[in-house]
Amino acid sequence: MAVNTKGKRKVRVKGRPYIWYVESKDKQVPEEGGFVNYTPERYLHIIATNKKFIVHYRLPQEGDSHAVLRVEGEQFPRQPGATEVQVPRWKHDSKPYPTNDFVRRLIGWCMSTE
Repeated sequence: MAVNTKGKRKVRVKGRPYIWYVESKDKQVPEEGGFVNYTPERYLHIIATNKKFIVHYRLPQEGDSHAVLRVEGEQFPRQPGATEVQVPRWKHDSKPYPTNDFVRRLIGWCMSTE
């Protein structure tokens, strides 16, 4: 079954096609007074067109020491069998919207075995 590409960006890494998009989700954090403060969380979703590589990267906010990458696909050479990985902070991850260059770097990091 094919991946829906409507409204999504395309990128090729080492000749392999990927689809990516950014999604915002509200996180509910209760404050001391019992009120709920909505904190937006943004996720970068990257999917290979054959659906063997699927990752969800939580874009870090100021003060975060690392970012979190959730793995759903069966192909993840960096840590086989992992479902969640801590990703080091990069200077390009603080931009409000990721670029194709950042997505290529993230895919390259995921596909490396170091």
